[in-house]
Amino acid sequence: MEMKNFFLNIALFLLTIITLNFHSCSDVSKSYCDEILNYSYSGNDSLSENEIVMVNKCTEKYHKNPTFLQKAAQIYYIDAINDYSDGLYLKAVNKFYHSLQDINSYFSKVDEIKEYDYEFRAEIYERLGDIYKDINSLKPATELYNKALSDYENAQNNEKILNTLLKLGKIYQYNHIPNIAMIYFELAEERDNIPNNIYRKIIDNKIVTLYELNDYKNADSIFKNHFNIKIQDYDFHSAMGTIYFYERNYEKALPHLLHCFENGNQQEKLVMSEKLAEAYFNLNDHEKEMIYIQHQAKNNSLEIRKTPLKLDLEKLFDAKQNIIYQNAENNRNNNSFVAILLAVTISTMLFVIIFNIRNKKNFQKKIRSAEEAINVNHETIQSKDKIINDISKKLVDLESKTTKGNFEEAHKRFQESHIYVKIKSLFDGVTVLTKNVQDYSKLALSNKDITLLIRTFNNSFPNAIPSIKKQYEAITPGDIKFIILYFINMNNAEIAVLLGLTYGAANKRSNKIKNIFNTSNDLNTFITTHIKSNF
Repeated sequence: MEMKNFFLNIALFLLTIITLNFHSCSDVSKSYCDEILNYSYSGNDSLSENEIVMVNKCTEKYHKNPTFLQKAAQIYYIDAINDYSDGLYLKAVNKFYHSLQDINSYFSKVDEIKEYDYEFRAEIYERLGDIYKDINSLKPATELYNKALSDYENAQNNEKILNTLLKLGKIYQYNHIPNIAMIYFELAEERDNIPNNIYRKIIDNKIVTLYELNDYKNADSIFKNHFNIKIQDYDFHSAMGTIYFYERNYEKALPHLLHCFENGNQQEKLVMSEKLAEAYFNLNDHEKEMIYIQHQAKNNSLEIRKTPLKLDLEKLFDAKQNIIYQNAENNRNNNSFVAILLAVTISTMLFVIIFNIRNKKNFQKKIRSAEEAINVNHETIQSKDKIINDISKKLVDLESKTTKGNFEEAHKRFQESHIYVKIKSLFDGVTVLTKNVQDYSKLALSNKDITLLIRTFNNSFPNAIPSIKKQYEAITPGDIKFIILYFINMNNAEIAVLLGLTYGAANKRSNKIKNIFNTSNDLNTFITTHIKSNF
């Protein structure tokens, strides 16, 4: 009897602990969560540690409510912006990742994702990219900018797409990788409806990059064609300073380089200080040369002192688990674990109490029966696992056989696709001559059609584009759509119509691709042979 009372007392004690534990887990007021849900949060200061814990608890409480997740993401985003403005990079990055986590959860719980939802997530990615760009961390910055670019495309925000392409090009430009920088500037230039101010920036940056590539001829040609209107912004002065610098006209280069140095960010100041030091050296003004040499030495040492921050942020990026105040999160997880453990313990104790009251022999018999049942179940599970593994292996083999197919079957699937049939039908009974390309502008493909064409081609011939890029490194993303249209057996005049180009532009691109492939043969024949041999 005493043994029974002892176990009952322990059970009651443990139940009390569990009750208190669950109470602490849900210790968040409904009014606080409603305040977040109504988006009436208006703190002037950054979120405190306690407020972050409270927001997390509300998120846990309303984790199935898409509207709440959306609002929580906005709160973290606004707070992260404030931290970023104050130079608190680690806090800002943590909160941006919190915002990203909540908006991704929101995406998984709604049936239809709106364009403004994509745009909001893109802005989170872009802000994170800005921070990694500020510490000159190339890999995280470019990956985040590319994710932002993808979401801006889903949001159909052309201006944001153009600005993100410029940011990607510039970060490669600053890191002295001009060949990749040029790809992004060309992608931006090929888009439709480019505002004049952004078009100027694209051209200015192309000029700087061409000089970095030692392609003075093309740089000078673009400069002469596009510099009739002078817009006095950073990119204009960067281009002008670069032109005069490479022409060794240091007197004319100086005012432009100085403008960029005085108005640029830290990274841009470092780039310009190199050119200014060299310019003053060639002008025999060693006093001013020393000023910019000292600037480089000082700011490079600042970069070195920033290395621990850079490493912390890069680790945060690589971890893919960006949770603020890890201890608070771990405590919540530990609380859940303790609750489960206590529940299991109580169940075990109650089991012991019940069976202690009964006959010991009966108890042992039931235990043996339970062990036998467990062993039988274990063998059954092992047997089922073996069957599942065998079936999975057969399915993989079957999928491999069915997807492999041959070139003719893949070609037939491609020819039967909706986009292929649509393109071919556009020219039924139509003969496009080189002189009347502009008369058929209404037949031009939309961006969605071009994207669908590329996706359909890649689904039919998954090895084609990778093998071309690997064998011919000079092929740019802008060349791919031309290659696919040549494969469909379109001529230059038809391609000009489909892509909304002049015949001269399409013909020029054709010659460029032939030069890269080093062939004088018909492009359709050459590309078909290449794809077939690499299928």
